[in-house]
Amino acid sequence: MTESNSIRIKRVPLIRLHWFTKLNMKIHEEDPIFKKAQESRKSKIKFYFNFASKLAKQSRFVLLENGKVAGSISLEKRKHSFFVYAVGVKKEFRRKGFGSILMKFTEDFAKKKNRHFICFSVLLENKPAVKMYEKLEYHSQGVGLTLVRLFLWKIKTTKQESEISDKISFRKLTKLNEIKKLAYFWWAKEIEALAGTEAMHVSLEDSILELDFNPEWPSFEIKTNDKPTGLMIIIPSDFFQTAVLFSDPQSTWRKKWFFDLLEFITKQKIVHTRNTGNMKSGNIKLEKSSVLQIFLTHQHKDNLISYLASDLLIHDSTEDRQILFKKMD
Repeated sequence: MTESNSIRIKRVPLIRLHWFTKLNMKIHEEDPIFKKAQESRKSKIKFYFNFASKLAKQSRFVLLENGKVAGSISLEKRKHSFFVYAVGVKKEFRRKGFGSILMKFTEDFAKKKNRHFICFSVLLENKPAVKMYEKLEYHSQGVGLTLVRLFLWKIKTTKQESEISDKISFRKLTKLNEIKKLAYFWWAKEIEALAGTEAMHVSLEDSILELDFNPEWPSFEIKTNDKPTGLMIIIPSDFFQTAVLFSDPQSTWRKKWFFDLLEFITKQKIVHTRNTGNMKSGNIKLEKSSVLQIFLTHQHKDNLISYLASDLLIHDSTEDRQILFKKMD
C-alpha cells in the first residue's frame, strides 16, 4: 500500500520475527505492561518469548518513510474481526498522521479478508491516541476491567438512605463450568448495555473477553430481589481482600445495593496457605485497617466513584485500558 511516494507499508516475514519483536518492545516501552516487563532480566526474557510467540502467528507490517522504519502493526485474524495486537509509531516519527495511516490500512486489509470489525485495546491515559481513534469513529466496546481500592475503615456500612430498597442475596457456586458461563454472560450483558448487541456478539465469538478462573476461588451468584443479576468471584490474597464483579447494569449498583454487597464481601475472609495452596473460608470480620480491592468494568467504576467521596478510595487511571471497535461498511 502506498500513501505517497515516500510512505509505504511493507509485510514483515517470519524470518525477521526477532527484529520485529524488539522493534515493538522499543515502540511501546512507555506502556505500563512493557515497563513492568523490564523490572528484571528474568521477567524481560519471559515477556519477550511470550510476546514473540504471539506475533509469530499474526500478520506483521511496518510503515516506512523514505525507507526508514517509522511504525509497525500486527494483526490477529479472528472469526468476525481483526484484533490489532500491537500498533505504534516511533517517537521521532509521531505527530505526522502515521497512526491514522496504519489504522486505515488495517481497515482495508480486513475488508479484503472478509472481516467486518476491527478491535484493539487502548491505554486510556494515551489521550492523543484515544482522540485519534475517536476521530476515526472507533467506539468503546465496554470490555476493559479496572481496579478500585476501598478504605474500609472510612466507609460506614450502616443502613443507607435510598428511595429504592433492593434485597440482595448470594448463592455459593462450586462448578467451574457454571462459574465461567455466568461470568461471560454478565460481562456480555454489561457490554450490550454500553455498546450494543453487535459489540456483545463480537466480544463473545471472537474471544475478546479473557478471564482467568480457579475452581478454588469462592464464587457467588448475586441475586437482587430474588432475581439473578450478577456474579462475584473472590480472589485469595496475602495482602488485600479482592473481588471481581459482573452484573446487570439495569438493576444493580444503586447506592444501597452496593453497601449491602460490600457488607457481604467484608465478611468473607479467605485464608490462603502459600506452601500447600489450600484455602478455607469463614465469616471473619476484617480489621479496621483493611483495604478491599474490586475489579469491575469501567461503567460500574464510574457509578461507584460518583457516590463515594474521593478520600474513601483509590483508583489509578494510568493503567486503565478499554477495548475499542469499529464496524466496516
